[in-house]
Amino acid sequence: MQSQASMQSQVNEIDPVTVELQVQVPWERVKEGLDAGYGKLQKSAKVRGFRRGKVPRHVLKQLYGPQVDGEVISTLIEEGLLHAVQEHELAVVAAPEVDDLPRIEKGQPLAFKAKLEVRPKVDDVVTDGIELKRPFSEVSDEAVMKEIEALREKHAEIQTPEEPRPAKAGDLLTIDYVVEIDGEEKPEMGATGREVELGEGRLLPEFEEGLTGKSAGESVDIRIAYDDETPNEELKGKRALFKVTITELREKVLPELDDELAKDVGEYETLDELKAKIRGDLEKAAKEKADSSLREQVVEQLVQKNEVPVPPSLVQQQVQSMKQELAFFMQYMGQMGGNLGDLGLGNDEEMAERAQSKVRAALLMGAVAKQQELDVDPEEVEAKLAEIAEQSGKHIAKVRVEYAGEKRESLENKILEDKILDYLMSRATVTDAPAETDAEAGDA
Repeated sequence: MQSQASMQSQVNEIDPVTVELQVQVPWERVKEGLDAGYGKLQKSAKVRGFRRGKVPRHVLKQLYGPQVDGEVISTLIEEGLLHAVQEHELAVVAAPEVDDLPRIEKGQPLAFKAKLEVRPKVDDVVTDGIELKRPFSEVSDEAVMKEIEALREKHAEIQTPEEPRPAKAGDLLTIDYVVEIDGEEKPEMGATGREVELGEGRLLPEFEEGLTGKSAGESVDIRIAYDDETPNEELKGKRALFKVTITELREKVLPELDDELAKDVGEYETLDELKAKIRGDLEKAAKEKADSSLREQVVEQLVQKNEVPVPPSLVQQQVQSMKQELAFFMQYMGQMGGNLGDLGLGNDEEMAERAQSKVRAALLMGAVAKQQELDVDPEEVEAKLAEIAEQSGKHIAKVRVEYAGEKRESLENKILEDKILDYLMSRATVTDAPAETDAEAGDA
């Protein structure tokens, strides 16, 4: 039974996200720890000249004193920190840093100091004066036809032209090639039976130009000078000669733009029905994009309007999370071996800035939820699970099993986040603005 003597603790704020704890564990509790430690050791220790369980404590202390003291100190530090954190209601975000480890002195309390990173106290979050621009764009006939053309491409028949002809954009070529780097042939870089499509934008310009206008059976030399920015180390700063032979030329024969196309694509009777469905999908996507933009804007302005100190450990955790997501994305896209800059995501410093902004936003949104007493009811979670079940075609019971533990917690957090954003947007001034086109986005 543990002693009822109370632990003493004091909190000193070093800065808004760092505190120093001074803790004293009473001697009575220290003695209990020592008695328990030696009692446990006495039952198992094998010492020559003594029967098991009969080794005197002073002998055990001579042999195992530092070990027992270390275990007791470690246990009491953990107990003392837990007691102090609970007593002072500290929101700790990282493992504590204990200054010089204390020593056990008979009859004296065990005193130690520790530094802890804590969540900052965020009061009176400013949510007034948020001005949002909702991007809007009408779905044009051209946008609908672009989707129609993509469907025609998808349902095209691939065949060899009836009469031999030069290659043009849209053609599928099968090529063999060998590669020379600075005059030296590199067999491992060559290929046989590689399929490429002209005009798709995936080939280097030199390849597009060199292959366009050539016929099946023809050969062409394509020269490429690689600069120092080329990701491939073997090609960086080198001159390459590709000796290419076109072994086959095939063309796409697109289906006619009629009701038969609509029937082939899906459950549509007429081309007009297909166009209406595509237009509806594009309008839905545009609305979702506009809503996403509003949410990004409201979070950005919330951060701009409220200065909140950020615990460094939370930023580091966020950076690690972002890097893990990036590594997964690069692996999924087959870009292992690249770097952050290759994907336009900036360097480590820029990533840290984004991580800090994300953490600051999370702290502020948490404070808003507390101020406005926003939370998630079990009924709201159940409704979301039912929605997921309907969308996925799964039985609700199976979805409940899938969304257990951490996954359910993540779902609850997402529901709460949506409620916070809805509250913030309800207080914002929203005006419509023309949506930025892809070309404008590229120029920005």
